[in-house]
Amino acid sequence: MDRLEVAKGVEVTRDLALFLRDERALVISDLHLGFEGALAEQGVSIPRFQRRVILERLGKMLDRVKAEKVIVAGDFKHEFSRNLTDEWIEVKQVLRFLRERVTPVLVRGNHDNYLATILGDLGLPLLERADVGGYTIVHGHEEVSTLHPIVMGHEHPAVKLKDELGAVVSVPAFLVMDRLIVLPAFSPLALGVDVSAYPYLSPILNRTDIDAARVIGADEKEGLLDFGHVRGLKELRAALLMK
Repeated sequence: MDRLEVAKGVEVTRDLALFLRDERALVISDLHLGFEGALAEQGVSIPRFQRRVILERLGKMLDRVKAEKVIVAGDFKHEFSRNLTDEWIEVKQVLRFLRERVTPVLVRGNHDNYLATILGDLGLPLLERADVGGYTIVHGHEEVSTLHPIVMGHEHPAVKLKDELGAVVSVPAFLVMDRLIVLPAFSPLALGVDVSAYPYLSPILNRTDIDAARVIGADEKEGLLDFGHVRGLKELRAALLMK
């Protein structure tokens, strides 16, 4: 399954994106561009593949869903304290790719402290929030005052599964409630936080009864996977720990 309607005119997609159908807008979060460069500065060297994978994911997403806007709900880049050389290059490359096909809209995340400097070269603003199609889109690291349902990122939700060899597999997931939708991380390097774990990073989640949230996994090969509700996953986790 490529897309699943979770509210009127609102679909989650296998591409780790939320589609606001009437607005022709895709919402993604947590690209963390420049992550490999930040690791290299700490003396950790890994192959630099994230930018290529993100561009491939964006291309497939836009081929499958005919959108006019792509809204990034924060953490477009990774380094908190400054703009790394890799981030200048990667941010501009990804935004130029997007601008060839859609209008990019950028919401500030907690990793985006210096992103506005890079965006200035491209003539793009960095917003604190975006109110689109009856939803308030924020990153989720801070509280927000709104009468609308919230769409947010920040948490990197995932379902942690063990395969037959005992290895843990992480499936990025959406958390869906009437008044709140949490997006999975778009970065292939964000392994995700188990949805059955508590407390959460976001103050918005920590004041919300997440047990009733529907958990929908997004796997690039298998498509969308319905895992039921957080409450059921917590009960399963507790039962496994007791064995």
